[in-house]
Amino acid sequence: MYCCSSFAQTSIQRDPQIEKMVNEVSKDSLQSYIKKLVSFGTRNTLSTQSDPKRGIGAARNWVLNRFNEFAKESAAGGRLTAFIDTVTLAPDGRRINRPILLGNVVARLKGADANDNRIFIISGHLDNMRSNVMDSVGDAPGANDDVSGVSAVMECARIMSKHAFPATVIFVAVSGEEQGLLGANFMAEKAKQEKWNIEAVLNNDIMGSNNSSETNIINNTKIRVFSEAFSVNDTHY
Repeated sequence: MYCCSSFAQTSIQRDPQIEKMVNEVSKDSLQSYIKKLVSFGTRNTLSTQSDPKRGIGAARNWVLNRFNEFAKESAAGGRLTAFIDTVTLAPDGRRINRPILLGNVVARLKGADANDNRIFIISGHLDNMRSNVMDSVGDAPGANDDVSGVSAVMECARIMSKHAFPATVIFVAVSGEEQGLLGANFMAEKAKQEKWNIEAVLNNDIMGSNNSSETNIINNTKIRVFSEAFSVNDTHY
């Protein structure tokens, strides 16, 4: 006597445009972004903004230059534009000890459909920290937290800017994450005031981690996706 189980075959229908973009991801590009951003020594939000080779100012200028290079190579009809969105913050008695100019590096890929006002955001945080978050001088490579995430954002911008999408996609390297999500809050307030129709946000943080403390799973070939189970529109909470 024996038993056997049969399983229905599952057919996976891959979107050819998405598959093409996935195949364009370059390991060499990702490594080059990581090595360059680490080379700025520190990207602490309180670090120098005047040194051309060190600190948060130099790092965000480099990301902006790369976004502008992607714009020149774009096949999406000049729809990719990049800038540094800034706000001046006063000391807060916690993690800002002096007035600073906070800047998010933004690349906006305008949607091809004028009637589609949806916005998709792909983000990572540019800043980093040492054990003492107020140490703005000492080296803090931050290759994983969060250069890995910013590199993913940049590679998405490089590839996706060569394609046209009906909705707008915003790629952003935010600052001030380690000081209390300051750059993300600045962008969220702007989105609220300007009534952006945000469809989804994909935030990338510590993408290169092999830390198994939460799941006991070690696998550096996959990423974990964290998402709410239900929309606030479904639960009203």
